[in-house]
Amino acid sequence: MNAIAAERIDAGHGPEAGIAATEWKPIGRIGALFPDPLDDDADDDEVVVTTRRAIGRVALVATETAGRFQREAVEHDPMSWLLAPRRVFDGAAAVDACLTRDACMRGILVHGLGLGLDVERSAVDALLASDGEDDDFDEREFDYLYGGGAGGASQSDRDAVARSTRLRLFTATIAETRENRMLQAFHASVARSASEVRARLAGRFGPDLADVADIRLGIHPSAPLVIALVPSPVAAMIVKMGEDCASSAARTFAVDIQQVIQA
Repeated sequence: MNAIAAERIDAGHGPEAGIAATEWKPIGRIGALFPDPLDDDADDDEVVVTTRRAIGRVALVATETAGRFQREAVEHDPMSWLLAPRRVFDGAAAVDACLTRDACMRGILVHGLGLGLDVERSAVDALLASDGEDDDFDEREFDYLYGGGAGGASQSDRDAVARSTRLRLFTATIAETRENRMLQAFHASVARSASEVRARLAGRFGPDLADVADIRLGIHPSAPLVIALVPSPVAAMIVKMGEDCASSAARTFAVDIQQVIQA
């Protein structure tokens, strides 16, 4: 299954945080680098020795890639992104680089923040460094991805969770169509974990819709539902509140915007 991969970054899906966009750029034949996964194994196939944890890292980045492309309607094949050389991985492909923890974290950050499809590693590393507490960044990312929770965890795990339970700004979007009724919703509030936000969404929209909500740290103005639902002054207010999560006002801060289209 040979294919030509090309990459496009435009205003709708370009990088944030001052990272410059690039033009269409051919990156070569995928089949020349990666054998067709649907073919049978061959005697001369390259053997890669790895661990179950490393395979999980690649699967995690692959899931984030596909989820981001679907969420933002990115006109790019997620498989091509994973198999093509990327500057953020020093020219390696994500499927190889993300076996390691550091590259996995960079891959998650690229898609979690909606950055460009081929950003410089230095720019992403600067974002990681500016987070302020590198030691617990992985716990915060796990909390963002899976909702957190320390039940049954070891003492070291509980200590890590304790470090990541400060108040932070979360936003959530919901897009669901059922029985000729389309609901689009946006939520912003200050919380200690994504699971706390999901519980709030269950109270507002019901548990079924809360389960399909996309919950993220911070607000991402370029996300399609944010553009469609959140007026610019409201987005600016949310950003300002996120910069002062320790204030008394932040503890009760919440924004809910929704629209319903009935066919």
